[in-house]
Amino acid sequence: MTILYLNITKSIPTKDKVYLGGLEENGVKIIKHLDSAPGVKKFWNIYKYRRALKTDYDILWVGYSAHILVPFARLITKKKVIFNTLGSLYEGIITSRHQAPPFSWKACRIWLIDFLAFNMASLSLVETNAQIDYTSKTFLAPKKKFLRAWTGVDDKVFFYNPAILKLPRFTVIFRGGLLPDSGVEYFVEAAKLLQNQDISFRLLGRGLLVPKIQKILDSFDSHNFEWSQDFLEISELRKKFQECHLSIGWLCNEPRAMRTIEHKTFESLAMKLPFLHGRTPGIMELLKENETGFYCDLNDAKDLAKKILELKNNPTLLNRVAENGYRLFNQKLRPKYLANVVLNHLKQQKII
Repeated sequence: MTILYLNITKSIPTKDKVYLGGLEENGVKIIKHLDSAPGVKKFWNIYKYRRALKTDYDILWVGYSAHILVPFARLITKKKVIFNTLGSLYEGIITSRHQAPPFSWKACRIWLIDFLAFNMASLSLVETNAQIDYTSKTFLAPKKKFLRAWTGVDDKVFFYNPAILKLPRFTVIFRGGLLPDSGVEYFVEAAKLLQNQDISFRLLGRGLLVPKIQKILDSFDSHNFEWSQDFLEISELRKKFQECHLSIGWLCNEPRAMRTIEHKTFESLAMKLPFLHGRTPGIMELLKENETGFYCDLNDAKDLAKKILELKNNPTLLNRVAENGYRLFNQKLRPKYLANVVLNHLKQQKII
Protein backbone atom coordinates (compact mmCIF):
# COMPACT_ATOMS: atom_id res chain seq x y z
CA MET A 1 0.00 0.00 0.00
CA THR A 2 1.27 3.48 -0.89
CA ILE A 3 0.15 6.81 0.54
CA LEU A 4 0.86 10.18 -1.03
CA TYR A 5 1.36 12.71 1.74
CA LEU A 6 0.86 16.39 0.90
CA ASN A 7 1.20 19.51 2.99
CA ILE A 8 1.78 23.22 2.52
CA THR A 9 4.13 23.56 5.51
CA LYS A 10 7.91 23.92 5.35
CA SER A 11 8.44 20.82 7.46
CA ILE A 12 6.29 17.87 8.49
CA PRO A 13 4.23 18.75 11.63
CA THR A 14 4.69 16.56 14.69
CA LYS A 15 1.14 15.17 14.47
CA ASP A 16 1.86 13.93 10.96
CA LYS A 17 5.24 12.49 11.95
CA VAL A 18 3.46 10.32 14.52
CA TYR A 19 1.12 8.77 11.96
CA LEU A 20 3.49 8.64 9.00
CA GLY A 21 6.06 6.88 11.15
CA GLY A 22 3.42 4.50 12.47
CA LEU A 23 2.15 3.74 8.98
CA GLU A 24 5.68 2.92 7.83
CA GLU A 25 6.06 0.60 10.83
CA ASN A 26 2.92 -1.17 9.53
CA GLY A 27 4.50 -1.68 6.13
CA VAL A 28 2.94 1.26 4.28
CA LYS A 29 5.06 3.13 1.73
CA ILE A 30 4.87 6.92 2.13
CA ILE A 31 5.58 9.41 -0.65
CA LYS A 32 6.06 12.82 0.95
CA HIS A 33 5.69 16.16 -0.79
CA LEU A 34 5.74 19.59 0.87
CA ASP A 35 5.30 22.93 -0.87
CA SER A 36 5.02 26.22 1.00
CA ALA A 37 5.41 28.53 -1.99
CA PRO A 38 3.49 31.82 -1.66
CA GLY A 39 -0.04 32.28 -2.96
CA VAL A 40 -1.47 29.98 -5.60
CA LYS A 41 1.98 28.88 -6.77
CA LYS A 42 2.08 26.06 -4.22
CA PHE A 43 -1.18 24.63 -5.58
CA TRP A 44 0.15 24.67 -9.13
CA ASN A 45 3.35 22.96 -7.94
CA ILE A 46 1.37 20.32 -6.08
CA TYR A 47 -0.83 19.70 -9.10
CA LYS A 48 2.21 19.16 -11.34
CA TYR A 49 3.79 16.82 -8.80
CA ARG A 50 0.60 14.78 -8.40
CA ARG A 51 0.11 14.61 -12.16
CA ALA A 52 3.65 13.27 -12.65
CA LEU A 53 2.88 10.46 -10.20
CA LYS A 54 -0.21 9.51 -12.21
CA THR A 55 -1.93 6.83 -10.10
CA ASP A 56 1.11 5.32 -8.38
CA TYR A 57 -0.45 5.61 -4.92
CA ASP A 58 -3.54 4.28 -3.15
CA ILE A 59 -4.57 7.14 -0.83
CA LEU A 60 -3.89 10.87 -0.77
CA TRP A 61 -3.17 12.00 2.79
CA VAL A 62 -3.49 15.72 3.56
CA GLY A 63 -1.38 16.74 6.53
CA TYR A 64 -2.09 18.65 9.70
CA SER A 65 -3.20 22.29 9.44
CA ALA A 66 -3.68 22.12 5.66
CA HIS A 67 -7.47 22.60 5.71
CA ILE A 68 -7.33 24.76 2.61
CA LEU A 69 -5.53 22.00 0.72
CA VAL A 70 -8.29 19.41 1.14
CA PRO A 71 -10.76 20.81 -1.44
CA PHE A 72 -7.90 21.21 -3.91
CA ALA A 73 -6.74 17.65 -3.27
CA ARG A 74 -10.27 16.42 -3.91
CA LEU A 75 -10.18 18.13 -7.33
CA ILE A 76 -6.85 16.68 -8.48
CA THR A 77 -7.32 13.01 -7.57
CA LYS A 78 -9.86 10.24 -7.86
CA LYS A 79 -8.31 8.48 -4.87
CA LYS A 80 -9.69 8.68 -1.35
CA VAL A 81 -8.56 11.76 0.59
CA ILE A 82 -7.64 11.36 4.27
CA PHE A 83 -7.24 14.51 6.35
CA ASN A 84 -5.17 14.32 9.52
CA THR A 85 -6.35 17.15 11.76
CA LEU A 86 -6.86 17.80 15.45
CA GLY A 87 -9.96 19.83 14.74
CA SER A 88 -11.07 22.96 12.96
CA LEU A 89 -9.25 26.14 11.98
CA TYR A 90 -12.21 28.01 13.41
CA GLU A 91 -11.52 26.66 16.89
CA GLY A 92 -7.85 27.58 16.84
CA ILE A 93 -8.19 31.06 15.34
CA ILE A 94 -11.60 32.30 16.48
CA THR A 95 -12.62 30.25 19.53
CA SER A 96 -9.21 29.91 21.18
CA ARG A 97 -7.14 32.92 20.10
CA HIS A 98 -10.06 35.34 19.60
CA GLN A 99 -8.48 36.83 16.48
CA ALA A 100 -11.85 38.00 15.14
CA PRO A 101 -15.51 38.21 16.29
CA PRO A 102 -17.60 35.07 15.58
CA PHE A 103 -19.69 36.59 12.77
CA SER A 104 -17.00 38.74 11.18
CA TRP A 105 -15.90 38.27 7.57
CA LYS A 106 -12.71 36.55 8.74
CA ALA A 107 -14.64 34.12 10.92
CA CYS A 108 -17.08 33.31 8.09
CA ARG A 109 -14.22 32.72 5.66
CA ILE A 110 -12.49 30.35 8.08
CA TRP A 111 -15.78 28.54 8.75
CA LEU A 112 -16.17 28.01 5.00
CA ILE A 113 -12.67 26.54 4.70
CA ASP A 114 -13.48 24.10 7.50
CA PHE A 115 -16.85 23.27 5.95
CA LEU A 116 -15.24 22.39 2.61
CA ALA A 117 -12.38 20.45 4.21
CA PHE A 118 -14.54 18.23 6.41
CA ASN A 119 -17.17 17.59 3.76
CA MET A 120 -14.79 16.93 0.86
CA ALA A 121 -12.37 14.65 2.71
CA SER A 122 -13.22 10.95 2.60
CA LEU A 123 -12.20 10.73 6.27
CA SER A 124 -10.95 13.28 8.82
CA LEU A 125 -8.92 12.17 11.82
CA VAL A 126 -9.80 14.19 14.93
CA GLU A 127 -8.66 13.91 18.51
CA THR A 128 -11.77 12.96 20.53
CA ASN A 129 -15.37 11.84 20.16
CA ALA A 130 -16.35 15.15 21.76
CA GLN A 131 -14.52 16.84 18.91
CA ILE A 132 -16.35 14.68 16.37
CA ASP A 133 -19.71 15.72 17.83
CA TYR A 134 -18.80 19.41 17.71
CA THR A 135 -17.16 19.36 14.28
CA SER A 136 -19.93 17.34 12.65
CA LYS A 137 -22.61 19.66 14.01
CA THR A 138 -20.78 22.95 13.45
CA PHE A 139 -19.62 22.23 9.90
CA LEU A 140 -22.59 20.13 8.76
CA ALA A 141 -20.50 17.06 7.98
CA PRO A 142 -21.72 13.45 8.49
CA LYS A 143 -20.20 11.71 11.51
CA LYS A 144 -19.21 8.77 9.30
CA LYS A 145 -16.62 11.10 7.77
CA PHE A 146 -14.71 11.27 11.07
CA LEU A 147 -12.55 8.93 13.11
CA ARG A 148 -11.23 9.49 16.60
CA ALA A 149 -7.48 9.22 16.29
CA TRP A 150 -5.43 10.07 19.37
CA THR A 151 -2.83 12.76 18.71
CA GLY A 152 0.02 10.68 20.08
CA VAL A 153 3.65 11.70 20.26
CA ASP A 154 6.83 10.96 18.33
CA ASP A 155 8.36 8.31 20.59
CA LYS A 156 11.79 8.95 19.09
CA VAL A 157 11.63 12.46 20.54
CA PHE A 158 9.72 12.01 23.81
CA PHE A 159 10.62 8.91 25.80
CA TYR A 160 11.32 7.78 29.34
CA ASN A 161 14.94 8.03 30.43
CA PRO A 162 15.59 6.26 33.75
CA ALA A 163 18.88 8.14 34.09
CA ILE A 164 17.03 11.42 34.73
CA LEU A 165 16.52 11.79 38.47
CA LYS A 166 13.63 13.57 40.15
CA LEU A 167 14.27 16.92 41.81
CA PRO A 168 14.76 16.79 45.59
CA ARG A 169 11.70 18.98 46.10
CA PHE A 170 8.25 17.92 44.87
CA THR A 171 7.81 19.85 41.62
CA VAL A 172 4.74 20.37 39.45
CA ILE A 173 5.11 21.38 35.80
CA PHE A 174 2.82 23.18 33.34
CA ARG A 175 4.09 23.38 29.77
CA GLY A 176 2.43 24.92 26.72
CA GLY A 177 1.05 28.05 25.09
CA LEU A 178 -0.44 30.50 27.58
CA LEU A 179 -3.79 30.78 25.81
CA PRO A 180 -7.22 31.64 27.27
CA ASP A 181 -8.39 28.02 27.07
CA SER A 182 -5.34 26.65 28.93
CA GLY A 183 -6.47 27.78 32.38
CA VAL A 184 -2.84 28.43 33.31
CA GLU A 185 -3.89 31.22 35.69
CA TYR A 186 -5.34 28.55 38.03
CA PHE A 187 -1.95 26.85 38.05
CA VAL A 188 -0.33 30.08 39.21
CA GLU A 189 -3.09 30.70 41.76
CA ALA A 190 -2.47 27.19 43.12
CA ALA A 191 1.19 28.07 43.54
CA LYS A 192 0.09 31.12 45.54
CA LEU A 193 -2.11 28.97 47.77
CA LEU A 194 0.72 26.49 48.34
CA GLN A 195 3.55 29.00 48.73
CA ASN A 196 4.25 27.83 52.28
CA GLN A 197 4.27 24.13 51.42
CA ASP A 198 7.35 22.19 50.35
CA ILE A 199 6.26 22.27 46.68
CA SER A 200 7.79 23.95 43.63
CA PHE A 201 6.01 25.04 40.46
CA ARG A 202 7.56 25.13 36.99
CA LEU A 203 5.98 26.95 34.04
CA LEU A 204 7.38 26.54 30.52
CA GLY A 205 5.53 28.70 28.04
CA ARG A 206 4.57 32.07 26.63
CA GLY A 207 1.53 33.54 24.92
CA LEU A 208 -1.44 35.84 25.28
CA LEU A 209 -1.77 35.46 29.04
CA VAL A 210 1.78 36.57 29.94
CA PRO A 211 0.61 39.91 31.48
CA LYS A 212 -2.07 38.14 33.51
CA ILE A 213 0.38 35.54 34.81
CA GLN A 214 2.91 38.20 35.74
CA LYS A 215 0.28 40.14 37.65
CA ILE A 216 -0.60 37.07 39.75
CA LEU A 217 3.07 36.34 40.43
CA ASP A 218 3.59 39.92 41.59
CA SER A 219 0.80 39.49 44.14
CA PHE A 220 2.72 37.04 46.35
CA ASP A 221 6.19 35.87 47.33
CA SER A 222 6.69 33.57 44.36
CA HIS A 223 9.93 31.98 45.55
CA ASN A 224 8.35 28.59 44.80
CA PHE A 225 7.70 29.46 41.14
CA GLU A 226 10.04 28.99 38.16
CA TRP A 227 8.97 30.44 34.81
CA SER A 228 10.84 30.08 31.52
CA GLN A 229 9.65 31.64 28.26
CA ASP A 230 12.74 30.52 26.36
CA PHE A 231 12.79 28.03 23.52
CA LEU A 232 14.32 24.81 24.83
CA GLU A 233 16.14 22.14 22.87
CA ILE A 234 14.31 18.79 22.97
CA SER A 235 16.90 17.15 25.22
CA GLU A 236 16.60 20.00 27.73
CA LEU A 237 12.80 19.97 27.49
CA ARG A 238 12.70 16.23 28.24
CA LYS A 239 14.93 16.76 31.26
CA LYS A 240 12.83 19.69 32.52
CA PHE A 241 9.75 17.49 32.22
CA GLN A 242 10.96 14.20 33.59
CA GLU A 243 12.75 15.55 36.66
CA CYS A 244 9.36 16.84 37.89
CA HIS A 245 6.86 14.78 39.88
CA LEU A 246 3.53 15.81 38.33
CA SER A 247 2.45 17.27 34.97
CA ILE A 248 -0.54 19.61 34.72
CA GLY A 249 -2.97 19.87 31.79
CA TRP A 250 -5.64 22.42 30.89
CA LEU A 251 -7.75 23.66 33.76
CA CYS A 252 -10.67 25.73 32.47
CA ASN A 253 -14.06 25.22 30.84
CA GLU A 254 -13.50 27.23 27.66
CA PRO A 255 -15.39 25.53 24.78
CA ARG A 256 -12.32 24.24 22.93
CA ALA A 257 -10.68 23.02 26.14
CA MET A 258 -13.67 20.79 26.83
CA ARG A 259 -13.06 18.78 23.65
CA THR A 260 -9.32 18.71 23.17
CA ILE A 261 -6.41 16.64 24.45
CA GLU A 262 -3.13 18.54 24.53
CA HIS A 263 0.13 17.18 23.12
CA LYS A 264 1.68 17.30 26.59
CA THR A 265 -0.77 14.60 27.70
CA PHE A 266 0.94 12.06 25.46
CA GLU A 267 4.38 13.52 26.16
CA SER A 268 3.79 13.04 29.90
CA LEU A 269 2.59 9.46 29.46
CA ALA A 270 5.60 8.66 27.25
CA MET A 271 7.97 9.94 29.97
CA LYS A 272 6.19 8.09 32.80
CA LEU A 273 5.08 11.37 34.34
CA PRO A 274 1.69 11.32 36.13
CA PHE A 275 -0.79 13.74 34.58
CA LEU A 276 -3.39 15.94 36.31
CA HIS A 277 -6.04 17.65 34.19
CA GLY A 278 -9.26 19.58 34.59
CA ARG A 279 -12.27 17.27 34.43
CA THR A 280 -13.28 17.69 30.76
CA PRO A 281 -15.18 15.30 28.45
CA GLY A 282 -12.31 15.13 25.97
CA ILE A 283 -9.53 14.03 28.31
CA MET A 284 -11.84 11.65 30.17
CA GLU A 285 -12.20 9.62 26.98
CA LEU A 286 -8.53 8.71 27.36
CA LEU A 287 -7.57 8.61 31.05
CA LYS A 288 -9.36 6.89 33.92
CA GLU A 289 -9.34 8.79 37.20
CA ASN A 290 -6.83 7.48 39.76
CA GLU A 291 -5.87 4.68 37.35
CA THR A 292 -4.06 6.29 34.42
CA GLY A 293 -4.49 9.96 35.34
CA PHE A 294 -5.80 12.47 37.87
CA TYR A 295 -8.51 15.12 37.68
CA CYS A 296 -9.48 18.33 39.45
CA ASP A 297 -12.46 20.66 39.19
CA LEU A 298 -12.43 23.20 36.37
CA ASN A 299 -11.80 26.89 37.04
CA ASP A 300 -10.88 26.05 40.63
CA ALA A 301 -7.40 26.88 41.93
CA LYS A 302 -8.35 25.69 45.43
CA ASP A 303 -9.30 22.22 44.23
CA LEU A 304 -6.14 22.06 42.12
CA ALA A 305 -3.99 23.03 45.10
CA LYS A 306 -5.78 20.48 47.28
CA LYS A 307 -5.19 17.72 44.71
CA ILE A 308 -1.51 18.60 44.30
CA LEU A 309 -0.98 18.47 48.06
CA GLU A 310 -2.83 15.15 48.33
CA LEU A 311 -0.66 13.60 45.62
CA LYS A 312 2.55 14.91 47.14
CA ASN A 313 1.57 13.16 50.36
CA ASN A 314 0.60 9.93 48.60
CA PRO A 315 3.66 8.82 46.58
CA THR A 316 2.35 5.25 46.32
CA LEU A 317 -0.74 6.34 44.38
CA LEU A 318 1.29 8.81 42.33
CA ASN A 319 3.81 6.18 41.27
CA ARG A 320 1.15 3.57 40.52
CA VAL A 321 -0.73 5.94 38.21
CA ALA A 322 2.56 6.93 36.55
CA GLU A 323 3.30 3.26 35.83
CA ASN A 324 -0.25 2.64 34.57
CA GLY A 325 -0.09 5.65 32.28
CA TYR A 326 3.25 4.52 30.91
CA ARG A 327 1.83 1.04 30.31
CA LEU A 328 -1.15 2.54 28.48
CA PHE A 329 1.24 4.47 26.24
CA ASN A 330 3.34 1.40 25.47
CA GLN A 331 0.34 -0.83 24.74
CA LYS A 332 -1.98 1.50 22.82
CA LEU A 333 -0.52 4.94 22.11
CA ARG A 334 2.77 4.39 20.33
CA PRO A 335 2.72 5.49 16.65
CA LYS A 336 2.56 1.93 15.31
CA TYR A 337 -0.63 1.16 17.26
CA LEU A 338 -2.28 4.50 16.44
CA ALA A 339 -1.64 4.03 12.73
CA ASN A 340 -2.93 0.46 12.89
CA VAL A 341 -6.28 1.72 14.26
CA VAL A 342 -6.60 3.98 11.20
CA LEU A 343 -5.65 1.20 8.78
CA ASN A 344 -8.19 -1.18 10.31
CA HIS A 345 -10.89 1.49 10.04
CA LEU A 346 -10.04 2.12 6.38
CA LYS A 347 -10.36 -1.61 5.68
CA GLN A 348 -13.64 -1.97 7.59
CA GLN A 349 -15.12 0.98 5.74
CA LYS A 350 -13.76 -0.39 2.46
CA ILE A 351 -11.83 2.81 1.84
CA ILE A 352 -8.86 0.60 1.00
